[in-house]
Amino acid sequence: MKKQGEITVFLSLSLLCVFALLCVMAEGARTAGSRFYFQVAVNGSLDTLFSQYHRELWKKYRILGLQYESELDLMERLEAYVEKYLSTENWYPIQLEYVDTKNCISLTDQGGDFFAREVLDYMKYGIWDQLEVAPEKGEQFWKDIKEASAAGSMTQAYDGQEKEVKRLEEAAEQILDCVNKQETYGATIRRALSEDDTGKFYKGAKSFKKEAGKMDSLLKKYEKRAGQLKEAVSRSQKQMTDLEGAFQEDRKQRFEEQMNPYAAYVEEDGRRYQELLEQQKISQENLDILEETEALVEQLEAESEYLEEDEEFSLEPAARHWESFQSTKLKLDIGKGDKEKRGFLEQIRRMAEGGLLQMVLPDGMEVSRGSLKAEKLPSYLSKQPGEEKRNLFEQVLINEYCTEYFLHALSEEKREVQYELEYLLHGNTTDRENLEQTITQLFLVRQGLNMIYLLSDSGKREEARALAAVITGITGLAPLVEITACFILVIWAMGEAVMDICELLSGGRVPLWKGQKDWNLSLDGLLAMGKEKSCPVSPGTNQEGRGFTYDTYLKLLLLAEDDGEKHMRMLDMIQANIQREEPGFNLNYCAYGLHIQGKARGKHVFFAIPIVESFIRGEMGYPLEAAAEKAY
Repeated sequence: MKKQGEITVFLSLSLLCVFALLCVMAEGARTAGSRFYFQVAVNGSLDTLFSQYHRELWKKYRILGLQYESELDLMERLEAYVEKYLSTENWYPIQLEYVDTKNCISLTDQGGDFFAREVLDYMKYGIWDQLEVAPEKGEQFWKDIKEASAAGSMTQAYDGQEKEVKRLEEAAEQILDCVNKQETYGATIRRALSEDDTGKFYKGAKSFKKEAGKMDSLLKKYEKRAGQLKEAVSRSQKQMTDLEGAFQEDRKQRFEEQMNPYAAYVEEDGRRYQELLEQQKISQENLDILEETEALVEQLEAESEYLEEDEEFSLEPAARHWESFQSTKLKLDIGKGDKEKRGFLEQIRRMAEGGLLQMVLPDGMEVSRGSLKAEKLPSYLSKQPGEEKRNLFEQVLINEYCTEYFLHALSEEKREVQYELEYLLHGNTTDRENLEQTITQLFLVRQGLNMIYLLSDSGKREEARALAAVITGITGLAPLVEITACFILVIWAMGEAVMDICELLSGGRVPLWKGQKDWNLSLDGLLAMGKEKSCPVSPGTNQEGRGFTYDTYLKLLLLAEDDGEKHMRMLDMIQANIQREEPGFNLNYCAYGLHIQGKARGKHVFFAIPIVESFIRGEMGYPLEAAAEKAY
């Protein structure tokens, strides 16, 4: 019987097709799984890498950062982690080619914006029950500090104008003194001629010429001082215009009113200048008369050799000629007030301008000698500007973080660099410089706030006017009393600010906006401060009362600082402190986020025959790619 195999062959071919289809379907599913598995491997390796955050950075500052040596170091570490996934025996045989870092974000990048994100994440979810500067009040505090700075600037402008007024008055007084001496020597010449005393005449003439010869230089000096005063007044008026939006309520009007006496003084001085020009002309004419008189005296002396014995030598012709001498028409009435009290007030200004830090330091407090090496700090190595703008709510939270983790001048804990908050404000490399500038900044803010209060207190303004009348005495320029009163208010605000800083550095509290009960310094106390060159009361008496402490004032000052600079200086201090235990620590090599891409080749399982693979792109295996990114 002849056997036929059609059915067997057909069945074999059919089964081959069925199994081929099943293998293709299984390989397709397995290939999709391998792609997913490779993605899991890349994601898991990135998670593993980020779990190795710097422990001390988290422990001390609650900041997560991944320390690395280079991007090559990151690639090698990631490849090692991926290989652990791929070395597992499973249905997904994969050969890793490489893992590349596409974008590594450091904590110092973009002006510290990413660092600030971590700070805010920590602060927003932290437990902060008792905040002196509440986040919701950030906008109001910002306005207060802005206004205080504007008031401080205008107070300094008033002080500068008053200095120019004083110099101008001194120049006028020198001219008046010169004119009075001319009058005196003119009278001496008149007596010498009437007494026929040539020796006395020549001596008086010499002195007169010396004084009259000073008029040109004295008048030029006066003109220079007058010009400087006009420039100072013009600058102050422009400054007031520029600061128009900084003042709240009606305080701008009060500051503008203080400009009026200066403008009136400049106008009055224009009339006085004309009198001085007239006096200069008179002095020159008197010099001409003196030269003619001298010529007559010399002629009479020469003729005296030919006088008869019964004839007497006489200077009467010269005396008659000297009668044409013009007396001064200058009616300047320079004040003859109490210069001693003015000196006490000026002493306070000199103390504040010269050695404010030593003046306000409490007994026993020594200034730290700590310093930083600037060339290794993140703020010096990275100059990228920040791109993210923080609202006032966020700024308040960041400032709270600063006072929680950074020291300041009154902190009990001691470090090599002690004044960390002060560094955040000014960025100098030595503690002394940062403390000096912080005290100066605090002083200007407190002086501005104190000036605002004084301008609102009519009683204290009247006290200032009364003292101004005593200091100026009788004067020909009516606005000078008001200017002197403004000067007294400036020094008064300055003296109170000195006491405020003494109080803060002694651990006490000072209200941001003072009332009548909060004011400490009387006018008598102000004069005593200038006389004794020290604070009239012992500081540190308001430790439990209302107001803000030293560190709270620093937080308020930080509101006015540029976000990028502040964030980078925070990173400076963090790095410097950790480097004392880990010298190699560098925040520029401390990652915040990372974007990676991995590439590998998967191996076929269900149709791994080379001849089959040759039909699939002509390559062994198939390419796999996976990308992942992560940030703390």
